[in-house]
Amino acid sequence: MSQERWGQLLDHKRLYGSRHAFEDAATGRTQFDADFGRLTFSSAFRRLQDKTQVFPLAKSDYTRTRLTHTLEVANVGRGLGKAFGKHLRERGELPDHLSPEDLGTVVSVACLAHDIGNPPFGHSGEAAIQEWAVRHVGELKPHMTEAEFQDIARFEGNAQSFRIMARLWDRERAGGGRLTFTSYGALLKYPQGSGHTVDRSDCARKKFNYTQADAALAETVRAELGLTQYEPGRFARHPLVYLMEAADDISYRVVDLEDAHDARLVSKERLCQLLEPLLPANLRARGVAELHRMDVSALRAQAIGELTRAVMVVVRGHLDELREGTYKQALIDGVADTEPQIYAAFEALGAEAKAKVYVDERVLQVEYAGFKVIGGLLDELMGALPPGLGEGGKLSRSGEKLFKLFPKKYLSVRPELHGTFHDLKPEEAVLKLTPYERVLAITDYVSGMTDSYALELHQILTGVRVP
Repeated sequence: MSQERWGQLLDHKRLYGSRHAFEDAATGRTQFDADFGRLTFSSAFRRLQDKTQVFPLAKSDYTRTRLTHTLEVANVGRGLGKAFGKHLRERGELPDHLSPEDLGTVVSVACLAHDIGNPPFGHSGEAAIQEWAVRHVGELKPHMTEAEFQDIARFEGNAQSFRIMARLWDRERAGGGRLTFTSYGALLKYPQGSGHTVDRSDCARKKFNYTQADAALAETVRAELGLTQYEPGRFARHPLVYLMEAADDISYRVVDLEDAHDARLVSKERLCQLLEPLLPANLRARGVAELHRMDVSALRAQAIGELTRAVMVVVRGHLDELREGTYKQALIDGVADTEPQIYAAFEALGAEAKAKVYVDERVLQVEYAGFKVIGGLLDELMGALPPGLGEGGKLSRSGEKLFKLFPKKYLSVRPELHGTFHDLKPEEAVLKLTPYERVLAITDYVSGMTDSYALELHQILTGVRVP
């Protein structure tokens, strides 16, 4: 029965696509390999190279961008997925047509996609969109439902990632990138909409993972994978989500301090002190003075390896709960019960980053500028797609000019709208969209920008710089 259940959870059928053989007989390429290829060749993935991880618009080539962070997370996720698949095989639960490497691939796909919806300037970009929505509540809320308004007022990069992957990637057809259902399932970290209650004691309910516009797509994924529905629009996590989440937690917690060391915010001695409890016993025995002679990258690699091992201990102890999505903690938090000394050291890394890194003047200055840039762009673009424009209404003269500059592909918020805007007057085109869809078109555009492009466009639209 368990093998049959895993067969459903690891379904290689595609969203709005037909079912093909899992593995190509001539090349050995699997459907999960195809997902990996589709994602790495996508423009949304490429744009991560100019999006902030911690240090915005960093001049050093050493400092991680959102792209390098994502690649590192995918590498850790691949290792976790392979170890997970090996454990299933040892228990006789891995479907016969799958290998541990296949699970490594599909977890790495989810890792590659996990930050693809993040706006410019890191998590402050999310906060900037949220703040903008609250500031314009009087212009937005009367024209949409409460749940639709919450999609904007609680703008969530995770939900935007799912939106890109399942809708915006290819606007001409339903299903967007049409990845396998398993890849989508492994991406839905918070499987509920913005209208559902947040519960921070449950790892699956801390945020939301799809907008009202994409609720039907999320339900299609849920039904195909057989994920338990708790109430309409809220359902259980897919088991591979836990691995993607762990890969992200481990990676950013360790490497943010590595970047901080390069930025001279954390000394080598202090970094060695922090990483020492996370190292294998043979390295811990050397002491901090000896560790100081080792390269930082070697220490980082060893720490990530130990955290990965500790997470797999939690996995083996809670496999049934993970399979059904009922485990309430992130896997890294489960380490607090199995190896409390490692968890305490992991938490110490986060405390150090909060005290020394995230409050650095360079970070705060550019994050504040990001608020101004993103908020300013949204202010300007709302003139081109005003939510309150009704039948017989007219755009302002500046709004009409801006509408002509607005990339028309972003107006295709539904497949049936693709290619319908070119011969329409601006007001006619705007009225093709509901007020909610107009705001989604704007946030789709702005959240997809790179840091540099957002900064440049803001300067042009506000008259600071003429192209």
